[in-house]
Amino acid sequence: MPKEPEGTVPAGRWRRELHTTTTPPAHPPARATPSRRRWLPHGTPLPDEIWRGRHRTFLLITWLAALVVSGWAALVVGPVHALLDCLPIVAAACAATALSGVTVRGTTATSRRWGREAASCAVTVALMTVAALAVHLSEGQIEAHFLFFIAVGAAASYQTWAPFLTAVGFVVVHHGVLASTSEHEIFNHPAGQQHPWLWSLLHGGLLALAAAVGIASWRAEESVRAHLSALGARSRLIVDSVDDGVVALDGEGRVVEANPAAVRLLGAGPLTGRRLADLLHVPGDDGCRPVPASSTASSPAAPGSASLPGPAGLRCAHRPDGSCTPVAVSALPVHGDDRVRGVATVRDLSSLVRADSAERALLELAEREQAQRRDVAALLEAVRPAALEVAGLEVGVAYEPAAQAPAGGDLYDWLVLPDGRVLLVVVDAMGRGTAATREALAVTTTLRTLAVAGCPLEDLVARAGAVLEVTHPQAMATVLLAVVEPATGRVRLAGGGHPPAIAVTAGAARQVPADGLGIGYLQPGSDGVVEVLLAPGDTLVLYTDGLVEGTRDLEAGLRELTAVAADLAAVPAHEFAPRLLDEVSTCAREDDDCLALVVRRARG
Repeated sequence: MPKEPEGTVPAGRWRRELHTTTTPPAHPPARATPSRRRWLPHGTPLPDEIWRGRHRTFLLITWLAALVVSGWAALVVGPVHALLDCLPIVAAACAATALSGVTVRGTTATSRRWGREAASCAVTVALMTVAALAVHLSEGQIEAHFLFFIAVGAAASYQTWAPFLTAVGFVVVHHGVLASTSEHEIFNHPAGQQHPWLWSLLHGGLLALAAAVGIASWRAEESVRAHLSALGARSRLIVDSVDDGVVALDGEGRVVEANPAAVRLLGAGPLTGRRLADLLHVPGDDGCRPVPASSTASSPAAPGSASLPGPAGLRCAHRPDGSCTPVAVSALPVHGDDRVRGVATVRDLSSLVRADSAERALLELAEREQAQRRDVAALLEAVRPAALEVAGLEVGVAYEPAAQAPAGGDLYDWLVLPDGRVLLVVVDAMGRGTAATREALAVTTTLRTLAVAGCPLEDLVARAGAVLEVTHPQAMATVLLAVVEPATGRVRLAGGGHPPAIAVTAGAARQVPADGLGIGYLQPGSDGVVEVLLAPGDTLVLYTDGLVEGTRDLEAGLRELTAVAADLAAVPAHEFAPRLLDEVSTCAREDDDCLALVVRRARG
């Protein structure tokens, strides 16, 4: 809880509970039997605020009684004798007044405790002396003895054993000693005058019996205070442990109490006496970002909190370092407490705002990514070749970019050459994203241009590498070229660092490697040309390494691709390529582009 300014008197139900739970006991609990614990009080000290109130009352009564009995004595025995008789009363009252200051200014808990005990005993002695002087002045009238009952009741109201036992002991000693030396000052009946100690003990016992009611009340109040102390301690533990700020407000909306979470949220320094509305600001007008109203629950405002600014209980609490903490504030009225009229709960929404900001950022990122993917898809659609319609050939293709990028460097191309043959090109450019797509497009365009210009297949990769070294010096790519004669099924393959093609016949498949160095490597070009003859119904599969590099064992990936291709021998060409991407488990579509292009010689 925030520290109260020095010199202020705490008020309110919470503060009273705090005093109850933190006041150190004047004496350690005595070892007692279960019956004694049940029926007798332990002498647990009263809270400071309650003790000071009772002590001030008894001090006032003591001084008034001293004045009254002094006047009475002056009338009965004369001023000089009255002054001597009243000196013990004045001395005890002065001691009680002086010692009451020790209970406030004491530097340690022990000094304050013994100061309270001494002040209580001094007041008890003063009141008992007043009663004794009244008995003396009335020459032992029984009615004057009733003042001892009043004094014992006052001693019992301190609820510690020292003043109570002082009162009872004073009666016994006073009656016994003075009755033994004076015949008419203590008892005005023959039995008391003949047996003073017996009647002194009897009076002391009667006073003790009369004080039994006070003791019972004392014990009951101790039990209630112990229960309230435990309840207050538990409540305080709960309130101080929660992450939400809890603030007690008076009727004007000023802070009476605040738990540590509230102090942390609302700023450093004492909060007591400050208006809660002054500690909060409307979100949005000073850099505080509004939070959706659905994220908080508002409650009816407590008295004095109706002036809180902003909609739906949403506020910003400014820190001393200039930062702003978004908070939600809800308030409820409190009944039955003169000081605390409402309780406000302040909840830190920083994590909610961060989550909301992160969600918004993710949504915006997803929208941008979707827009980028749509743009890239449109770009890829624009650079793809037109549908290939050649008698005697069936062509199918499937492409899927990596999940981490909307585009990549895997690209295909086909072209019907002037002599009727068909050129198939598969390119795998290094890199990701649209930059890799741009490099791959440059490679396919260069190969297409050189092929149309009549460049031989065995020189095509080397010539394209020489051109691209000038136009795109940063480009690096593997390529696989296939020239197909639709009428005969003759296929000539030339490669540049690319995985081998797969030739699929009825129920079987085999790898057809075409070795060489790719574009961007030192002295790129093909090592030669490989020929394959496709019978009617046979299929040739060209692909990129993303289809087989899902494991570190590329040979295992090639074997699986070959086996899956053999199983798909009877599948139509337009379904063949998509099913390769779905059924080959080594397809690394999460990390790399996957491309499969199939060409099949049609059956007659």
